[in-house]
Amino acid sequence: MAQKSGRYWVAWANAHATNSADVNALDADFKAKVEAFIQALKAAGATVIIAAIRRNPKRAYLFHWAWMISQGKCAPGDPAPMQGVDIEWDHGDLKRSKAGAKEMVDGFGLAVPPASFNPPSLISNHINGQAIDMTITWTGTIRIRKKDGTVIDVPYQSNPDTNTLLQEVGASCGVKKLKTDRPHWSYNGK
Repeated sequence: MAQKSGRYWVAWANAHATNSADVNALDADFKAKVEAFIQALKAAGATVIIAAIRRNPKRAYLFHWAWMISQGKCAPGDPAPMQGVDIEWDHGDLKRSKAGAKEMVDGFGLAVPPASFNPPSLISNHINGQAIDMTITWTGTIRIRKKDGTVIDVPYQSNPDTNTLLQEVGASCGVKKLKTDRPHWSYNGK
């Protein structure tokens, strides 16, 4: 019997559809690029907290549809079923359906507007190990060495989507910023 969307699915995903936050789970080529970027950041005095790397496809399904329904971007009856995920998105009325989806968004800690205007993707670079979600912080201005050895001064900005100098350092290592999703970096910026 299908279980309605809500907190249950956060616990289910945490037990049956886990993500990896280990850099070793990345695609080998992208892993080397991420390690170079993180090394440059840490050497300059930044703190890097990794939230997610490789995403389980079932978890991606739950993330995507919970975000879409909670944000009113689709109807609760729109999601196609996924084998192995016996979820009922439609609670019988829109308000309850959106509330169940929002419980999941909150439980998963998904970024919503204004932090992210993009729903978690069903076909994500996270699934194939070519994306990383990370929070990068420091105080003031730090000097970061780009891949080519050039050192640049990068002032801290709380929103990495607008920090073009930080993005320049990442791109020099082959790690590109998705500019509409604060924690998301990937091999292609998507």
